[in-house]
Amino acid sequence: MNYHKVSGIYSHSIYLWLLIMTSMVLGIIVIGGLTRLTDSGLSMTDWRPLLGIIPPLNKNNWQTVFEMYKLTPEFKIVNRGMSLEEFKYIFWWEWFHRVFARMIGIVFLLPLIYFIITKRISYYLYKRLAIVFLFGLFQAFVGWWMVKSGLSENPYVSPYRLTFHLMNALIIFSMLLWIAMDYRYEIKINFISKPFTTDFYLFISILLIFITIASGGFMAGTNSGQSFNTFPLMNGKIIPDDYHMEGYGIYNIFENTVAINFNHRWISIFSFFYIIFICFKFIKFNNKNISSTLVYLIIFFLTLQVLLGIITLLSNVYLPIASMHQTNSILLLSTLLISYHQYKYRKAIHE
Repeated sequence: MNYHKVSGIYSHSIYLWLLIMTSMVLGIIVIGGLTRLTDSGLSMTDWRPLLGIIPPLNKNNWQTVFEMYKLTPEFKIVNRGMSLEEFKYIFWWEWFHRVFARMIGIVFLLPLIYFIITKRISYYLYKRLAIVFLFGLFQAFVGWWMVKSGLSENPYVSPYRLTFHLMNALIIFSMLLWIAMDYRYEIKINFISKPFTTDFYLFISILLIFITIASGGFMAGTNSGQSFNTFPLMNGKIIPDDYHMEGYGIYNIFENTVAINFNHRWISIFSFFYIIFICFKFIKFNNKNISSTLVYLIIFFLTLQVLLGIITLLSNVYLPIASMHQTNSILLLSTLLISYHQYKYRKAIHE
């Protein structure tokens, strides 16, 4: 059996709260992507968990934070001619990113405390949400750890830390979505599947999307998307020159922009064909364990994702398209997670 019944009475308000939390985490991932695309992440040079929500309120305050920014490598090397008005643009993006993250913490904690006090939340759900809370705290520290990497000598944040920050956010999002679905059906569905079962192939689809998004994190962290703005060839070749550089060794995968660009585009294409094959199997055999609507949604978001990725490359990472590409990847992941949960749930109750 892949599930067991969870004791506790279903509450519409708790379910709605879980969905709101999940949506907010999706929102912060999108905002974080825009913060990266607008090169705004290093505009706030200090980390004040509480007072950091107060923005500059007058001309002197603005001049103070601008002078702090002028001490950073990003200003000295990349943005030396930046005006105060231009600085305000990137500052507001990062400020909104941080404040929205704090809002998520408030929306998570206050209702949770209320539900615990009024004894409307089971101990089992409490334990699962406690894990989410720990991941959230960890995410805050990882975010600052990431920003610090671009405030010393290098004018760019570490792509390793940026990707780690992104993947941790995806894990939080996935946990919340899975918990919400479990809560809706008052059941616990095991996330891992037995090898070579039908649901296992859906599980592989989710892993492939995680890997693809991780490779996209390195694309963003190294600005690799702004090289080789052609598809499918790179400088007229399928496998470009300098894919493997002797000095990098195994780190070619993570630091060589040629390899990063190549890997991301072809991991994406492999994932596309794999998931399309799985979806067509569901359509052909009319599998009752998953709704046809979800299967067609997967195909839609998957196809859109590849098209947006190609357009992002061809447009030299045009910001609106790049943001849509990042956002759609989370929608695709969400649809796969919901489909996977539904399949395992229907399969389990019929066993």
